[in-house]
Amino acid sequence: MEVLTVKLRSQTQAMMLCVLMLAAAYSTIRAQDLPAPSSPADYILGVEDRLSISVWKEPELSRTVVIRPDGKITAPLVGDVQAAGRTSKQLSVDLTTALSRFVKEPVVNVTVEAVESYKVYVLGEVSTQGALVLRRRTRLLEAIALSGGMTAFANRSDVVLIRYDDDKETRLRIDYRKIVSGEKSELNIFLKPGDTIIVN
Repeated sequence: MEVLTVKLRSQTQAMMLCVLMLAAAYSTIRAQDLPAPSSPADYILGVEDRLSISVWKEPELSRTVVIRPDGKITAPLVGDVQAAGRTSKQLSVDLTTALSRFVKEPVVNVTVEAVESYKVYVLGEVSTQGALVLRRRTRLLEAIALSGGMTAFANRSDVVLIRYDDDKETRLRIDYRKIVSGEKSELNIFLKPGDTIIVN
């Protein structure tokens, strides 16, 4: 009778575990479901980024500007131009079009001098919580390391990445241990500006 009771208890626990795993699978977004990171050429300009605007043979129109909180920059002759949300190439085209009213066949080049809008946020059981300003493409583990690493109380099997795209929130639950062991290295994804990492 005792053996039968133990077997039933084990089967019940196994069934409960399967149910929990299935629920987690359906409620959790897979890494491949998250939007792919942009290439450097597709970097989207953001507020506080510092740009160098060069107009060929027009030094008085060339200058360094910082994208304002309203997402715009002010350029000579053309005034305010939307910069945030554009790539440097797109902004070059916009400025070329605007300047063509005043300058014959302008050649405009926009380069990013300093990336200040590429911020992610690391919260929870890390040594230093808060915003990280990233200077290059950065992976999840690097961001945690830049925050001083996890505390002794961190649940290394439960790291949450929150990402917003077009106001749509996606959440990915990540087992940090499996990334470190190499079992799930694909979960060590590249971060995007605005990502929030929560270490439980």
